[in-house]
This record gives sequence, structure tokens and C-alpha cells, in this order.
Amino acid sequence: MTKNAMHLALFVMIAALGTQAACYNTYFIDTDELRKLESSVEPREVVDVYGDCPAGSQPAATSRYRVLGGELVAQNEAPADPAVATDAADASDAPDAANARPGCVMVPVSTANTIKVVGQEREYRVTPFNFIMSDSQLVSPEYDLLLPLGEIEGAEVKQFSAWKTVGAIAGVTALSVGTFVAVGLLAGEGGGFDN
Repeated sequence: MTKNAMHLALFVMIAALGTQAACYNTYFIDTDELRKLESSVEPREVVDVYGDCPAGSQPAATSRYRVLGGELVAQNEAPADPAVATDAADASDAPDAANARPGCVMVPVSTANTIKVVGQEREYRVTPFNFIMSDSQLVSPEYDLLLPLGEIEGAEVKQFSAWKTVGAIAGVTALSVGTFVAVGLLAGEGGGFDN
């Protein structure tokens, strides 16, 4: 293999690896947001968590969730006017403005997302809604994982990005077409594969 061919092969490998990394958005969530994704929480198809929060960012109000007997349960808040009744189904579908975290990105998480728990020394993969967080540890039976909560800094949630994927495919296509055109234009006169 010639030196130019080796450089081209290396460039193609780097471009292929870059396109794989470019197809996802990654958000960092803290341990309070990670608790919303454990298996003991009421099962829902998609759970919204807040990621990439600035340092010191807290919910505008106290959290809707608290630990009760080792399980994370929603706290019931009394309505401001007892004469006004609200439908629970309508309230759960509406965004919770009272718990919004300013400066954070709302990330919808389902079982299709990947989560990496960030420990002090390394990262551990867990599946959303298939792990348990107690007061002292995180347990993921699927990955034979048992971590003390003191070692967990937060988690990274990956979300598929359609625009990055389209951009990566368009970029690789343009690069490939440009390479073939450049080879065709720069190739000298010759017999090709004729001997």
C-alpha cells in the first residue's frame, strides 16, 4: 500500500468515526434528575429531565418527588383555591412551570435513550427505567452494577439528533463525490489497468 493510499484510508476511518459521534446530542443530568428515570417511578413512555444545567441551578419550587419508604413518589400539592378542581390527567400532561430549571435544557427520555452514569473514576451504562436508586446506592441488575451514591456525579443522556445525522450523511456524500471528481481530474493520461 502506498503512502497516499494509507493517508486516504486513515482519513476515511476518521470521517466514519466522526459521523458516528455526530449523530447524538449528549446532556449531563444531576442525580436528582437521574432519580426520575429509575424503575420505581410511575411508568410512563417518556419522562422529561433537565440537562446541562448551570452550576447551582435548582428547580424554581421544591421538587415534586421525594423518597418515601425507599420509593420515589410524587408529592401532592394542595391547589391554591380549593373551590377550583383540576383534572389530574390534564395536569400531568401540561409542562410543570413551577419546577422548571432556568438555564437548563429539557430532555425527553424514553427506553430508546442511552444513559451512562458518571462515577468519580469511570462511567457505567444503565438502561432507563431498569435501575433502582435507594438512599445509599444505585442498583442495575441488567449490568450487574452496584454503586454507592457518594461515587455518582450524575449521568450523561444521549438523544438521537436528526439534523446532525442528515448533516453527517450530506458531508460524507460531498466528501466522497469530491474525492472521486478530484481523482478523475488529477489522474494523468494513461492506460489505466491495461498492461
